[in-house]
Formats: sequence, C-alpha cells, structure tokens
Amino acid sequence: MALVRAVLDTNIYVSALLSSQGIAGRIFTAGFERGLFAPVTSPAILDELIDVIARPAMMKRARRNLVQLAAFHRWVRRAAEVVEGEYQELDIVPRDAKDNPIAATALEGQVPYLVSQDDDLLSLKVLRMPGHRPVQIVAPRAFLRLLGR
Repeated sequence: MALVRAVLDTNIYVSALLSSQGIAGRIFTAGFERGLFAPVTSPAILDELIDVIARPAMMKRARRNLVQLAAFHRWVRRAAEVVEGEYQELDIVPRDAKDNPIAATALEGQVPYLVSQDDDLLSLKVLRMPGHRPVQIVAPRAFLRLLGR
C-alpha cells in the first residue's frame, strides 16, 4: 500500500521545532522519522521556513542557534519530496494571498492532504482545481487521527 502524501504548512514545521512533544511535533516524527506518511514540500515553503526560523526571536524561543536551524532546514529539504513550485501565480486563498504558495504546493504535488493551523487555509476545507485531485485541508489533530495516531 502506498504511503499517504501530505504537504505540511510552514506553521507545522515551526511548531514542531518549538515542541517535539506537541501535535505538530508528533506529525513531524510520524512523517520524517517513522515514515508513516510522505511529506511533500516546495522551494516556497522551504524559503518561508528559513525566513521564519532565522528570526532572532524564533531562535531564542526554539533554544537553537543558526547552525542548528540551518541543519533542520537542510534535513527537511532532503527528507521530503520537493515539487518544483511552478504554480506560484495561482490565486487560491482569497483571505490571505501569502498562503497561495502553500495551497499551490498541495495542488502541484497531487497530495490528498494539506496540514495547517492557519484559519485562512482551514476555512477552505478542500482545494479544487480542474485536472487535479481534490486536496483536503486538515488541522494537525485531524491528520493524526487519519494516520491512526
């Protein structure tokens, strides 16, 4: 049986860094360490991740230095499937255009799930685009239930 593929919003990676025992940390562990699903990402998500985690306040809050955070970023880039990011011009998220690259990654990656804590994405519930499979947008706790965790 093929692994479920899912796009994790940047906020899941950041939350996992802040608390490996929290729900986002458990999702991160399920995908990246236990192989219970296949994470899919894009250059846009990876760029946003490095922008967020390199902020001085984030480094302090995560209790990590820049070298450790850069290693985390490289690990995510190597361990996840990276789609090209060709759909960046799509206008899919009407409430917050900054979320368009996240939604575009899910569509381009042809994944069944996008996992986010962002209300602007969660309010959409499903992404639909002709020629693509529908993408369910789910909260972290719901995704863990889907994985049987």
